[in-house]
Amino acid sequence: MCFSAQASFIAGAALVTCGGVTLHMARQAGARYLPLASLPLVFGLQQVSEGVLWLSFDTAAGPSLAAALVFLFFAYWFWPFWVPMSSAMIETDPRRRRVFSGIAVLGFCLGALLFLPVLLGPDKLDIYLMKHSIRYENAQMFPNEGAKLAARLVYAAVICAPLIGSSLPQLRGFGYLILASVAAGLLFASYAFTSIWCFLAAVISAYIYVVLRAVRSARPLALGASHAKR
Repeated sequence: MCFSAQASFIAGAALVTCGGVTLHMARQAGARYLPLASLPLVFGLQQVSEGVLWLSFDTAAGPSLAAALVFLFFAYWFWPFWVPMSSAMIETDPRRRRVFSGIAVLGFCLGALLFLPVLLGPDKLDIYLMKHSIRYENAQMFPNEGAKLAARLVYAAVICAPLIGSSLPQLRGFGYLILASVAAGLLFASYAFTSIWCFLAAVISAYIYVVLRAVRSARPLALGASHAKR
């Protein structure tokens, strides 16, 4: 795959626009859908930050640490917490909602373990280009490929399990798409997994429009059914 500043900025602009639409749909469907609806918007902002990082490679100062930290904040800390929390908020089954809420807490702790060492010790972070992609490397945190793979699998489980386990069919479909993107990243682009997976997941996040359209279409039917029972 070949990525660039242009690809990041185009994806970012498209997703910010999509996020504006999904947030409007969520306000109509109910406030509990707002965190889920914000996914395209936040993914768009994350892609813009990596676009800025791409541009900084051509400057005398080199890769922008500030842009990298913004990108990694979303990748390492925000998504492992926000995705399961979003799933919990729209879940109607109490047992699943409790499980997803617990995963959100786990994701928050995992994110802190991943991001805080980078934030507090940015000098240990290596950022460079590899095969037309950006590689984020922290040898002290992940001294070998086994440790790196284990962290990625736990991360993927925290992200995907609440989506695939949702009682909402459309959200399960979104979860399977995210899972496929994780598999593709691990199999074909492990050398720059963080950057490439985030790009793939960002593009897939536009599917939230389909999820919310289905939710909004079903609401009048649900209201009609409740009136019929009365």
